[in-house]
Amino acid sequence: MAAMPSSTTRRSKPRADGDASPAGNHQTRASRAARAAGTGRLPVIGLRMFRRLTLASVVLLAAIVVTGGAVRLTGSGLGCPTWPQCGDGSFTPHSAYAINGAIEFGNRLISIVVGLVVLALPIAARLLQEKRRDLLLLSLGLWLGFVGQAVLGGITVLVKLHPATVAAHFLLSMVLLFNAVALHRRARQADGPTPLAVRPELAWLARVVVVVAAGVLTLGTVVTGTGPHSGDSEETKRFGFDIVNVAQLHADGAMVLTGLTLAMIFAVRLVPVPAEARRSAHALLLTVVAQAAIGFTQYFLGIPALLVGLHMAGATIMWIVTIQLWLAMGERAPATEAAWAGSAARVPAPAPATA
Repeated sequence: MAAMPSSTTRRSKPRADGDASPAGNHQTRASRAARAAGTGRLPVIGLRMFRRLTLASVVLLAAIVVTGGAVRLTGSGLGCPTWPQCGDGSFTPHSAYAINGAIEFGNRLISIVVGLVVLALPIAARLLQEKRRDLLLLSLGLWLGFVGQAVLGGITVLVKLHPATVAAHFLLSMVLLFNAVALHRRARQADGPTPLAVRPELAWLARVVVVVAAGVLTLGTVVTGTGPHSGDSEETKRFGFDIVNVAQLHADGAMVLTGLTLAMIFAVRLVPVPAEARRSAHALLLTVVAQAAIGFTQYFLGIPALLVGLHMAGATIMWIVTIQLWLAMGERAPATEAAWAGSAARVPAPAPATA
């Protein structure tokens, strides 16, 4: 009877279908990865990279509000008299439009940068390590809002800076900021429902603060559309309201917002709340007081352009802080480490070599 092969012989016997050693397995995995890369597959990203994009969207959307205000306050609203071109037959400003054309054209360039970041967000949401329908929908909402903003901007130029379209342009920017801030916060959290982290009464107070803040912003656009800064030195379409009356109404709304903010300050000190909610409440009080001081000063000084610009920037900051305060009323679990890491989390660790 033939002798059975030893275990040493079986281990050392070569296989016809390829090298079964750890080095061979590693080479096989590497070749498969190279073939996958050659197929043009899109990379997988993590929430860390995604949040960088969401933060950029918040910063850029806030900046475009300020630069848009600079366009209006310098009388450059029609520095590019056509849209999307900047004059007949050209997308860049003519020398005849001088500094006003350059300011308006610069604002349009910033809008293009904003559009690229906003366009990247839905794509990045589809490439996330852990698929998130909420992040995708918020990203798509931001993109659709930006498209609407671009169209509304063109209409504003075509109707020669009518104050109603200028006001709508600003208010739509506030809607986009709301979306961007919510998206940025949601991207650090896990998927699922958002339970309240505070008493229901406090959550309702935060909602009222948001509504009143939105009302104050809307009244501010009425004051702006009634005041002297039309956005162009020749086209001076205004609402036709009495500036004293609308300014008083705007101030009344600001006082209501100040009272609600003080109530929020007392509430977050008396009941347990997340630290973020307490910080946001104090930040909101600072911005509201600063806005009131700037508002009264600019009114009594005859509405100088510089103070109007500071007031617009302050309004943008106030709105962001208000949204953060409301969002801090609820808290989800943080996102997982795998979701943060992105594609690196999907690469298996190499198996240790065996003797």
